[in-house]
Amino acid sequence: MMLVTRQFTHPLPILMLLCTGYALSFFQRVYPSVLAPELMESFALDGVSFSLISSATMLGYAITQVPSGILADVFGGKKTLAAYQILAGMFCILFTFCGSLVPAVVCRFLIGLTLASNVPSYKILAAAVPANRYAFCSAVLTACGAIGSLMAASPLVAAVHLAGWRATLLAVGVFTVFLGLVIMLFVPDYASRVSAAAPAKTESIVRRNVRALFEGVKTAVRMRTFWLVFLWFMFMIGNYYVLITTWLGSYLMQGCGLSKEAAGLSISVISLLPLPFMLVIPWCSDRVFRSRKAMLIIGSAVQSLILLACCLCRESPYSFAVLTAAGTCLSVFTGGMVPIAFTMIKESVPSSAMASAIAVINASGPVFAAVMQGIVGGAITRGTAGGAQPLAAYANAFLFLLAGSVISLGCALFMRDTLSR
Repeated sequence: MMLVTRQFTHPLPILMLLCTGYALSFFQRVYPSVLAPELMESFALDGVSFSLISSATMLGYAITQVPSGILADVFGGKKTLAAYQILAGMFCILFTFCGSLVPAVVCRFLIGLTLASNVPSYKILAAAVPANRYAFCSAVLTACGAIGSLMAASPLVAAVHLAGWRATLLAVGVFTVFLGLVIMLFVPDYASRVSAAAPAKTESIVRRNVRALFEGVKTAVRMRTFWLVFLWFMFMIGNYYVLITTWLGSYLMQGCGLSKEAAGLSISVISLLPLPFMLVIPWCSDRVFRSRKAMLIIGSAVQSLILLACCLCRESPYSFAVLTAAGTCLSVFTGGMVPIAFTMIKESVPSSAMASAIAVINASGPVFAAVMQGIVGGAITRGTAGGAQPLAAYANAFLFLLAGSVISLGCALFMRDTLSR
């Protein structure tokens, strides 16, 4: 007997499901760092061995970016996202039964392969929300990543104290599988909608989507806008990842002399305070500037000015208030521009290749960051080994990031605006 469900037609419940899935994907990425003591004790690991768990997750996440876009374009965002959620939940459940390092690393790698939920989510949003609301809804979806990070902090610690890490993650895995089933049952399958006059089988739909994908990709790679957004994203978001994930804390403590507590407070403010401002950026793009290009220019200019100020600061460090304010502005005008960049892709690239194009662009930032982290670290090490003060060594190393910001500014200046389309 076939199960019949009434699917959601209003964009709000669909957006809520997508936001929940995206928050869970961030939770899955972050929780090993919070549960480090428990995991190291359970698996009898040292620091080096434990790092393999996080590395395996990020490796899987990097590998799955482009395939997630292809799957979303061929089979539809709904089926891809539902499959990712169900598999993520199943692998999370399996992780709770691991008793040693090797199966734990394998499970975390498999979990990483399912964490690119934002790519099919953007595909679903493109069909579910009106065109003039896409930028705002994308910003809401992106901001929900911070909710996942917050859930992996104090709430996770409290749950682990009550039930232990295995039972807590088991419950997370069960809920993630349930979410995937809800998405499969209640989110419309926009990719499979065909006209009533010409019904098509699933095989023909897939074949048609594959053909449309190839045509869309050929069109996208010939577009100047696609490559300019690609370069803008690679340098801007790559720089942001280099700072936030690796060097910001050490710059605040070693370079600027902040205590560990002060640096932690500064990073917390930099991470959380920008969230409401990030939701204003799409409104500014749609209503105030009536431009996508202008927003990316502003973002590139702000990041360039902040990095320039860091490069010029070599002897007397900035105060806690100035550093926190600058970091908050960097977070707002860098991370807040991601939905604008994706909206430009949605408004310029053929819809048949939209998810694949976003996936390629989304992968460029982490790949650039992986390379630049080593370059910046090498420059800092050479500077301090040569007798330079830590603040001056960081200032010299940040020149590489400043160069990337200037390139991104040039890319934004030569873009063709897409809002009028």
